[in-house]
Amino acid sequence: MVQSVLPGAQSAVKAVLDFVQQGVQTGRYQGGCQLPPEAELASLVGVSRTPVREAIKVLEAAGVLEIRRGVGTFLRPQATAALGQLLLFQMYLQEATPRKLFEMRLMIERTAAELAAKHRNAEDLARMKDANRQLEALVADPSVTLDELAVADMNFHHSVYDACGNELIATLGRFITTLVGPWIRQSLERGGRSQVVTHHNLIIAMIEMKNAGGAREAMSDRAIAGSLEFFQRALETPGRQPG
Repeated sequence: MVQSVLPGAQSAVKAVLDFVQQGVQTGRYQGGCQLPPEAELASLVGVSRTPVREAIKVLEAAGVLEIRRGVGTFLRPQATAALGQLLLFQMYLQEATPRKLFEMRLMIERTAAELAAKHRNAEDLARMKDANRQLEALVADPSVTLDELAVADMNFHHSVYDACGNELIATLGRFITTLVGPWIRQSLERGGRSQVVTHHNLIIAMIEMKNAGGAREAMSDRAIAGSLEFFQRALETPGRQPG
């Protein structure tokens, strides 16, 4: 099974997903009913409010939940069927090869960048540039850990997802980025620290110019793909695991 660069955060989100799933299966929560407020749900599961928010985003994208602004979060009538599909997806993820995960991430990254070039606004660009400046500052600090760099790198990609104008892609992108976190860490560990900021600047430039094709190609830079290929070989070699 693929390990996350943030295993604690991922397990907290999974705990919320499991809680809602069990509630539906036992009949505690039924289609059309309202879930407890965010703070109460966090207390029931024993986690902070952050993983509750992330889990709700995943369940909303999967068609399990409906968020009514100013009212609350409700189970959709077809919640049981939607949860079945989510469970199937989780099963496939557990059995997925590095190659399949790489292909899935590449599909999301390219599409998000292409759409961001079409839909971005000044605020979106400011968030991307700010995320990359923060990463650049961390890269220049030799005391910063790889995990800190990986989180900053993921934050940049999240800013691109958020600019694409499609909350489904943004939510799925965050989910997949968490799963492939070791790839990002491995890329940085193999000398990618000096390249990642420059690579991000190219992506930003294409999005700023509204060059959708250029943004799509910039997001699939050969150097980044090479690092992911290296990580795949490491995962598939017995006895070797990402750092």
